[in-house]
Amino acid sequence: MRVKKLANEYKIRLASWNIGSLTGKLAELVDAMIRRNVSILCVQETKCVGEKARIIEPWDYKLWYSGRDRNRNRVGVIIDKQLLENVVEVRRNGDRILLVKLILDREIFNVISVYAPHVGLDESSKRQF
Repeated sequence: MRVKKLANEYKIRLASWNIGSLTGKLAELVDAMIRRNVSILCVQETKCVGEKARIIEPWDYKLWYSGRDRNRNRVGVIIDKQLLENVVEVRRNGDRILLVKLILDREIFNVISVYAPHVGLDESSKRQF
């Protein structure tokens, strides 16, 4: 039986990494993504403040991040240059949840980077999350 191929075939490798801080690590992260053939990397504990996006030069990868307080939480998503044109929406829900929506052919692909409350927080913080 033959199956008709889609116009574009996507091979996506997704990874998640609790990095502790993005300070001075962007080049190292992109290098690791390239070596491991990772298309989308969700990062936690970025220590980036604000709800912004930036291009990582010279690779043309893009980082979206969300964070309010420099010393807590913060999440981000790094996407390689081949998938950038497929990103149609980015939603931030506080500094613990970030959603990036891509459309690949006619399929919707949601990437959600989440940093859940850890053991050291009180029970009310965990319930609120």
